[in-house]
Amino acid sequence: MLSYLKIKNFALIDELTVEFEGGLNVITGETGAGKSMIVEAINTILGAPVNENWIKDNADFLEVEALFFLDSLTKKQLLELEKIGNILLDDCQLIIRRQIHPTKKSKCFINDHLVTLSLLQTMGNYLIDLHGQHSHQSLLNPEYHIDFVDNFGNRSFFEKKDQLKNYFSQWQSKTKLLNQLLQKRSELLSKRDYLQFQVQEIEQAHLKEGEDEEIEDLMHIIRHKAKIKEIMEMANTALFEGSNEGELSIYDMLTRVISHFSNISMLGKNIEHIKEQLTDIKFKIEDIAAQIIEYKDKIDFDAYQLQELEDRLNLINHLKQKYDSPIKEILIYHDTLQGQINSLEDDQLKIEKLEKEIEEDEKRIGQLSLELSSQRRLISDKLEKEIVKELAELNMKDSNFIIQIKEQEDEHGIKIGDRPLKVTKKGIDRVEFFISTNIGEKEKPLTDIVSGGEVSRIMLGLKSILSKADRIPTMIFDEIDSGVGARLGEVIARKLAKIAQDHQVIAVTHLPQIACQAHQHLFINKYVSQNKTNITVKKLVGEEQLYEVARMLDGEKYGSISIEHARKMLLKKW
Repeated sequence: MLSYLKIKNFALIDELTVEFEGGLNVITGETGAGKSMIVEAINTILGAPVNENWIKDNADFLEVEALFFLDSLTKKQLLELEKIGNILLDDCQLIIRRQIHPTKKSKCFINDHLVTLSLLQTMGNYLIDLHGQHSHQSLLNPEYHIDFVDNFGNRSFFEKKDQLKNYFSQWQSKTKLLNQLLQKRSELLSKRDYLQFQVQEIEQAHLKEGEDEEIEDLMHIIRHKAKIKEIMEMANTALFEGSNEGELSIYDMLTRVISHFSNISMLGKNIEHIKEQLTDIKFKIEDIAAQIIEYKDKIDFDAYQLQELEDRLNLINHLKQKYDSPIKEILIYHDTLQGQINSLEDDQLKIEKLEKEIEEDEKRIGQLSLELSSQRRLISDKLEKEIVKELAELNMKDSNFIIQIKEQEDEHGIKIGDRPLKVTKKGIDRVEFFISTNIGEKEKPLTDIVSGGEVSRIMLGLKSILSKADRIPTMIFDEIDSGVGARLGEVIARKLAKIAQDHQVIAVTHLPQIACQAHQHLFINKYVSQNKTNITVKKLVGEEQLYEVARMLDGEKYGSISIEHARKMLLKKW
């Protein structure tokens, strides 16, 4: 429900707040007083295009703000919208604000969250049905026609519809997964031979992490082995072997020194300690000499062995360059490739299982769709008669109304019976309203109706009977009484009062018959102050409403007879 509307710098309006109530809100005022500006402001909040000329002179921007109280159903519908995120609050209040700048891009806010214009427009379709603007009339959008029909279904119908929705959602998810698996399998099959070649290539190389670095270090040593061996032999001679000329090695000299210390070790603890340290050094030299000999023998490669190392390193570097990765990542890549090859068999089993499940889901979807379609046709037969009756009361007794229900074949759809049909979560039916307004005239789509007065009455008749089915909480009728006389005006007033039992209704009107049915009567007045024109809105009660109805009956020069007539009309409520 629309609770309030704040308008700032909009055409003649400096700043204006309009509060609305539940039931029937009637807006009246003299011709040219600015009633249409209220409707245009509401239209702006719903995301309609805005003329920059509407920005008040010398103002930086135009701003419109509206507060909506959401019922549980409307909130649920909005929460199901994509990109709604965390905009809605738990208290079920929704504040929409829109700013229009003359030189900058306009801004839209929902609960102080900056949103896109498209999201605002989508949300608007669930909040307000603004008569006179096709973009916000669910009845003039064939996509919504099926919902009008469905809302007249019984409990069994809705249970079947929920089942279909669940099966269809399940079918969509499985079909999407199946297509992904089929595509993946097709891609893997097309390159399976190459994948297997890569796996074998990596396996045959017998790669080990860090092997390339070890080979490079070893080859670096081999290339300098002559110098290394020379130094190693010199070190071994000096430390352990001794020279051929009889020169003692360090090891031999330490052996002699230790022997001498053994002869005097009993003369003091310090001498014994020194002997022990010398003995440790001797053993370390012995160990170092052994390492030198081992290392010297280890690097004693021949040309053939060197070539083997070079070939091995070339192979490793070739694979590293080919796969643009170090050995560790090549080994990981090998495991990934092997997993993809192994998945071909696993995916085939998944595909066969999914295909069987999808086939079962399609049978259930087909059966439920056919049952819903049959019930929709029964509902439509009843609705057609009731709508024709409503139109007759609105002085359109020659009108005929048809609800067309048909299926649409789709080669990519679900096979139901012997035909592939396009299926949605609502079933196989495409529902559209058709109407003719004269005898002998062929029925045309409701969306093709262009006559202002005619479409107003058609819409009112439809809304009157379908108002319980239309879940949009607020309906706005902008001068639906245009060109209507007193007798028909009374019928229209009765219809609006009926709709207002289930919806918030805002009606801009010139008819006193409609004004008398208001739960809230708002009067728009244009005035001039300090050479500036502005607009005010006032809630009329008691005598104020009485005099306004009298003015609507006989103009500004109304008298006592008009006042008495107005008093009787105000007492007559439907």
